[in-house]
Amino acid sequence: MTKTDALSDLRLDSIKVCPVEYEDVSNACLVSIEGYVDTYNSSDFKDKILELFNAGFVRFILDCQNVKYMSSTGVGCLIAALKELRAIGGDLVLYRVADEIYQVVQILGFAKIIRKFETKDEINEYFGVKKSSAFSFPAVAACPSCQKKLKVMHAGRYRCTSCKNIFSVKENGDVILQVAALSPLKQ
Repeated sequence: MTKTDALSDLRLDSIKVCPVEYEDVSNACLVSIEGYVDTYNSSDFKDKILELFNAGFVRFILDCQNVKYMSSTGVGCLIAALKELRAIGGDLVLYRVADEIYQVVQILGFAKIIRKFETKDEINEYFGVKKSSAFSFPAVAACPSCQKKLKVMHAGRYRCTSCKNIFSVKENGDVILQVAALSPLKQ
């Protein structure tokens, strides 16, 4: 199976997994996860990671920004994959993981084993990518929700033409899905 073939989405009732090649790091895959990683779908999730591994990816960046829940079984799946990857010089890291999701990793005692990062610059530094010159516009950004590639002219807010979600592009090129703020309760 080629890398291109392996980059297909996994869509189940409770989880959506969208892998794309992470071009800053060799043999790396950015995997956006949406929904729940639990007992019911962790084997399908692990199979998808294995499929990507068999296609030649050995470094995985799991974008957990849209993960709503991760059970101990889900964390166990990540640790099993990480163990196999590190045995052959690969790695698996978490990106933009919410504190309540990362708490499960901490409670299970794996916080020192699986790394987490908040920015792509931190990920690139971890994988030994030297900082390039400043990010420049116009650029191509992937929608953090559906991964559609869109041309952006400057840092700011954009609406995806495919899924209609709003996202922002920072000066450094980071793309962040915008969450609607709730209005404060009136007293």
